[in-house]
Amino acid sequence: MEVEIELKFIFNAKFANELHKTLNKFHCISSKAQFLHNVYFDTVDRKLRQFDMGLRVRSCDGKSVQTIKTAGRVIGGLHQRPEYNEPIEGLRPELARFPEKIWPINCDIQQLEHALTPIFSTDFERQTWLIEIAGDTLIEVAYDTGFIETNQGKISLCEIELELVKGDEQQLFILGREIALLPGVRLGNVSKAQRGYMLADNATFNVKPLSHSHITENQSIQQALLINLQHGLKQIQYHENCYIEGQQVEALNELLKGVKFLHQNIIIFKAEVERLKKAPWIEDLHWLARTFSWLDEYITQARLLENRAYYLRKLSKSKSVVKQLKQQQEALPSRESVIEVLTSSRYCQFVLTFTEWLIQLEKNSFLSEKDNGVKSFSNKNLSNAWGEINHIMQNSDEFTVKQFLACQGLLESNLLTGLSLGNVFSKQKSDAFRSPWLDIKQGLDEFSMLNLISEIAHDEEDKDLQSEYLTWIKRKQDSLLNALQQSKQQALLKPVYWNT
Repeated sequence: MEVEIELKFIFNAKFANELHKTLNKFHCISSKAQFLHNVYFDTVDRKLRQFDMGLRVRSCDGKSVQTIKTAGRVIGGLHQRPEYNEPIEGLRPELARFPEKIWPINCDIQQLEHALTPIFSTDFERQTWLIEIAGDTLIEVAYDTGFIETNQGKISLCEIELELVKGDEQQLFILGREIALLPGVRLGNVSKAQRGYMLADNATFNVKPLSHSHITENQSIQQALLINLQHGLKQIQYHENCYIEGQQVEALNELLKGVKFLHQNIIIFKAEVERLKKAPWIEDLHWLARTFSWLDEYITQARLLENRAYYLRKLSKSKSVVKQLKQQQEALPSRESVIEVLTSSRYCQFVLTFTEWLIQLEKNSFLSEKDNGVKSFSNKNLSNAWGEINHIMQNSDEFTVKQFLACQGLLESNLLTGLSLGNVFSKQKSDAFRSPWLDIKQGLDEFSMLNLISEIAHDEEDKDLQSEYLTWIKRKQDSLLNALQQSKQQALLKPVYWNT
């Protein structure tokens, strides 16, 4: 068995010469070029996928090797996964050649092998360089260009992989930082196998709302921080892929939620984890937040345009409002400029630096003394967060629009704190507590939509039409304010879920 440790990058073949120039800076022991044909196998009902295994047969120079990869993990672009390689005759897998210990209990290997069928293939040219770096570290650089193919279709692949052959894992990141400076490159947290399965199953990157982080009460504060930061990074990278593949604006919105989630965790944990305050990726996290600061306005415009039949159906000359909304939207950054950010060297360096920092945090979390655990820490932080907004809202029976909007930032922070720490407690009670607060957040988002229409109305030169617009807006605001008052009353009556 080998434990494969590698950094993966998604690349653009038109910059191949730049890659060669970068590698020429290092001491290359050997290099070669090969054409690799790979067939991935599974059962029709994806039994191996259910076992979190990947099985392939690779053919090269008239020889065949079967490889099975068992459950591993991905942090940023760093892939760590045990793999077993066995030479075979022919192109059909022979599962009995693999160690018996890798299979789940009561797994019938013969029956499984009989049910195997080709799912997809990858054909690519691989150029490899064996690079020697300080400290007798050897890293194999593989540059793959080719295709993934199934009965459903064919997609191109262009990747750079840095695999640690021997030596210091940190040297991977030293070389990785050089690769991250190349144009059009980004960390790859999706393997060839994952992409092949997605193509075979006609699956896509669908938008996934930010969920609770999977911390548990028996973990230390530092371990909880590690899990939360990995959770936020996963949210960002998943929706990076989602946006680049499908360019859905909601994917970009979820990416930004991942950024905000990470920022909230800095606030929550910085007093307890000293090294967090000086983390080298924080400045780039703030840069990413600033880069997408226009997104809230864009989302508001997009939702108005998508739902104009609902929001604007009784508004006279709504076509004029729609036209102005579209003009405003066109003035904001384009899809091309967004993809330029997500494939920029700075973004790639951010993910790489963050990944390296997380690996070091993980090592330190096992070396450090165990603290009192995350449950009391979560209780304290949730009490402080929600106590503040409760105090504000209990001071007045009837809130104005202005008062509700003044709480918008605090409410968003509290909801993110709940996603960071709430999994320690009862999910059922947590969901019940969050429900009316989420209703308030949705209502405040609708106020933002009405405020955007109000800005357009105040610029209207026709005074009669302006008056009609403002009357319509006032009626909508009053109705929405009444709904918010009811949600506020329900929210304040909900018992907290963390004092249990």
